[in-house]
Amino acid sequence: MTRYLQAVPLAMIVLVVTQLSYVVLSNSGFEMHRMVIWTTEAVAFLGITVLALVALAQNSRLAPAWAAIAVGGVLNVVQVGMGLAMFGPLKDAGEAMAPAYEAVVAGAFFLYFAGKWLFGLAAILVGAAMLRGTGLAKAAGVLAILSGLAAMAVNLLGMATGMAWIFPAGAAGTAATLLLAIALAMTLRERPEGQP
Repeated sequence: MTRYLQAVPLAMIVLVVTQLSYVVLSNSGFEMHRMVIWTTEAVAFLGITVLALVALAQNSRLAPAWAAIAVGGVLNVVQVGMGLAMFGPLKDAGEAMAPAYEAVVAGAFFLYFAGKWLFGLAAILVGAAMLRGTGLAKAAGVLAILSGLAAMAVNLLGMATGMAWIFPAGAAGTAATLLLAIALAMTLRERPEGQP
């Protein structure tokens, strides 16, 4: 089972790369990247969700973290799907559909913030479990906890107040996702799921 669960941190690293790529390409004015990046993210989130549910069904010792990862994955699949399926047609429909477009974008970003919030929670939970270790494991756990706290705080502000928090929330959420991936990979290698 552990071999399959190791795909979760790998998929999270893919998400970090796609997020960074999206920011770089957007700032360079290159527009054709959205479909490829968002589709890649949708597939990664689907894989993360399924495998997190498998870990949850195995009576995992990290059950709360896997639950947060699974629900965060579902929310992110929905928000990416909204971007892929709805942003373009509503934007292309012109001024008459501008309010609908803005509402859909705001709704998608609420789900984005909520998904990042849950990944931040998972980072805290996995990080806390690593504090029982020593050396590198304990340091990774502390970093995961700190990044998770930052992601939860900033993304909560995003959920409450909206689009003004896109960049800080995205940055904090991406950092938490990276450190969650590292913490999960270390945890799964050290104590495979299904072991007491």
